[in-house]
Amino acid sequence: MSRVDNGDFQMDLGTLALFALTEFLLSLTPGPAVLLVVGLSMRQGFRIGFMATLGILSTNAVFFSLSALGVGALILASATLFTIVKWIGAAYLVYLGIGMIAPLAKRLWRERSLDRGLNLSEARAAAPQVRQTAVRSFWQGFSLQASNPGNIAFFVAILPQFVSPEGSVVLQLVVLGFTSVLLELPVLVFYGLASALSARLMRERIIEWIEALGGGILVALAGSLARLQRGS
Repeated sequence: MSRVDNGDFQMDLGTLALFALTEFLLSLTPGPAVLLVVGLSMRQGFRIGFMATLGILSTNAVFFSLSALGVGALILASATLFTIVKWIGAAYLVYLGIGMIAPLAKRLWRERSLDRGLNLSEARAAAPQVRQTAVRSFWQGFSLQASNPGNIAFFVAILPQFVSPEGSVVLQLVVLGFTSVLLELPVLVFYGLASALSARLMRERIIEWIEALGGGILVALAGSLARLQRGS
């Protein structure tokens, strides 16, 4: 196997390629991060979805740093810390999922209100829309990624498999971190662009149903997350 050997920095190129393939395949998987980017891009446009992408990748950068410091291993080893992170993550997924279901629920409620004789302005006033900002979108992506203990498990259980103890761990993690961003960024951008462009061709009602479906999946993932055990 070819190796890059420059002083303290040593890395097997085959190992780096394997990490890149693993990271790319994981990025393609429609998990909570992808669902958030898709939902925001369809509802608010590509710019808002892209800000969520930046938040997600910023969290990954923090996780790479914590992994280098051994903090992730501490959380995974501590039953109390792991449980706290797990339940925070599950609750936040439910919160985001409900937020994605809300537009459809509000529209159905408005239609039902109209059938009951209320006028449209009264129905809309009773269910105001929350304005999405770029900063809010960024922090949604950041906090979603940060509150998922599955990410911690990845950085503790999987990432060390690609790090050689013979070289500088910090330098290797820097390389792996840049590799991760270079691979995950275009994948999330693609999801965001495709969602934003397809939304232009869809009726509002269809977008609401698709977004609500994604929200339901996030709520279901929260249930799976709540059952997650250390080391699984």
